[in-house]
Amino acid sequence: MKTTQTYIDCGSGVAGDMLLGALIGLGLSPKELEATLRRVIPVKGWSLQVKAVERRMWPAWSLRVKRDRPFTSPERMLAAVRRSPLPNLVRHKALDILLALQSAEREAHGHDHGRFDPKGLGRIDTLVDVIGCSWGFWRLGIQKMSASALNTGRIAPATIRLLRRAKVPVYSDTSEHELATPTGAAILTQMVHRFTSMPPLLLERAGYGAGTLERDGKPNVLAIYQGKATQKLLKYALPNAYAYNA
Repeated sequence: MKTTQTYIDCGSGVAGDMLLGALIGLGLSPKELEATLRRVIPVKGWSLQVKAVERRMWPAWSLRVKRDRPFTSPERMLAAVRRSPLPNLVRHKALDILLALQSAEREAHGHDHGRFDPKGLGRIDTLVDVIGCSWGFWRLGIQKMSASALNTGRIAPATIRLLRRAKVPVYSDTSEHELATPTGAAILTQMVHRFTSMPPLLLERAGYGAGTLERDGKPNVLAIYQGKATQKLLKYALPNAYAYNA
């Protein structure tokens, strides 16, 4: 029996909101996602904005946190996850991601002030990305996945630490933009079991998550593909035409 495999295409980089958008494209319920997040994040007034968009004519899902604001310290983030009603597997994965992110920030900057930058990682948006992806992959039954080499663009110091530690293959087609965020890299390196080229698959579904950046000539989209693995090569009647078959 062929099992479903999951593959993440990081040709436009990675960010937490792009991963969540792709999971929504695979069938994750935005309403259920927001309800789950609200049970973990003890702050009033924020909400998710999820909408269908296009990036260079590629349809994708965009996810934003409305009325985002600082959440203060990494310790408070960890405490919110530890006392949450999330399933054990989800809770442990979210903690692993936050701890990896905290360690990378400390290594990159040579100190730990006991908080993330309130203008950057120390915001509700970080918790939404980390908890949302940990829960979303679990909710869709995705336990193992592989991914492409990561298009990083200009690499932030904390991102370098995360990618180096996990031995992620990287490349860049731009020196102007940061395509791989620290949060996205932390999620990716804790979720993905292998970085490789796309295996032979009989495709069943695909989800596309949109980034915020509009790049000339390139769709800023992360893709997650699912399909059955196959090794048998079958020739069609048309000359020089081949397809994989289970």
